[in-house]
Amino acid sequence: MKLLTGILLLLLASSCSSTEEKKATISDQIKVSLDTVMIDPGNEFLYLQDELYSSSLSDDKSYLLNFNRKDNSAEKIDLNQLVLDKKIQYEKEGPNGIGDYPQLSILPNQNLLVLNYRFHKIFDQNGQLLRDLELGEIAKEYLGGTDYYPRSLYQDEINPERFLGVITHWESNTDFILDFDLKNRTFKKIELPDWAKNSERYVKILYDGNDAGGYGSGAYPLFANGDLLISSNAFNEVQVYDSEGDSVYLKKWDTPLLGYKKEYNPPKTVEYTSGGIKDVERKIGEEISYGSFFWDEKNQRYFRFSDKKHYSDELTEYDTYVSTGAEVYLSIFDKEFNLLAEAQIPELTKSPNVHFAKDGNIWIFENIDDELAFVIVKIEDI
Repeated sequence: MKLLTGILLLLLASSCSSTEEKKATISDQIKVSLDTVMIDPGNEFLYLQDELYSSSLSDDKSYLLNFNRKDNSAEKIDLNQLVLDKKIQYEKEGPNGIGDYPQLSILPNQNLLVLNYRFHKIFDQNGQLLRDLELGEIAKEYLGGTDYYPRSLYQDEINPERFLGVITHWESNTDFILDFDLKNRTFKKIELPDWAKNSERYVKILYDGNDAGGYGSGAYPLFANGDLLISSNAFNEVQVYDSEGDSVYLKKWDTPLLGYKKEYNPPKTVEYTSGGIKDVERKIGEEISYGSFFWDEKNQRYFRFSDKKHYSDELTEYDTYVSTGAEVYLSIFDKEFNLLAEAQIPELTKSPNVHFAKDGNIWIFENIDDELAFVIVKIEDI
């Protein structure tokens, strides 16, 4: 399917973390085309129940590993040939066990980093354990128990003994960075400036008065160009940890199209049995939600989707409002986070699933009749 459109844009204001503001004239037109490609699974049935949220993309974007929780395997998807390359079997228990509900990440050397509570190990792509990073011993106060969770962990390409992690404290919904030196078995904790306003939007869910979890803005991490980026869905900004300069700076935007933040402030607690959580989720979803950044290495630029969801009054089997679609927006930034273009993409009518940039285009996961597909958004001109 090919569609071509010119999208009118506005003059946007871009501001840094300092009080100084500067105006930038951006492109007044974006031309895009959409295509859909299917992945040939051969004689296998690909695991799509987790909608690729348990998957990892190789650095060169040539393949994707999708973890299959049903048989504890990793499905290697060749994104150049659009086929299932092979299935890699992993053990759940034993000396090579990866446990239940692992989080997978492909390292620059193609080995597989597996994360979970008190579990931070490297495996090869034959299912064999190569190394225990022992982060729970190095940073016992943070990763030695279950109060903190490693949301993501990245290996420094220049120094493979250095790992950068984004850590979440569940109770307070607080996020911060741990910078590990495995050679010397040391670490540094890096706080995120002005991140408390995200924690303040955390909704604690109660069940008959007892703590039953929570609902918050969350942290969206990305490691690119030697920088660790962290953003949230509630504010139009990004925290950038310069791993070489060992410092954090904040980049903000307040644009006519997307504004600077969500205006709705949810309650601190919601009783689940009252049914009120579905109304909180709806109010949060109907406002703008800023998506995660992703890197286009071909054109040296960042992309970010944002959306405003639409709902009907009908309820799902999980007592949530039925989603009827969304307004989807695309923002394009240069390497220094200057905003180049921002517009609604009318061809996209629902919140994008798992997505990434490859060969200068945007690939969005799509489940078509239980078959793995990708919608490819080509940016023709800005």
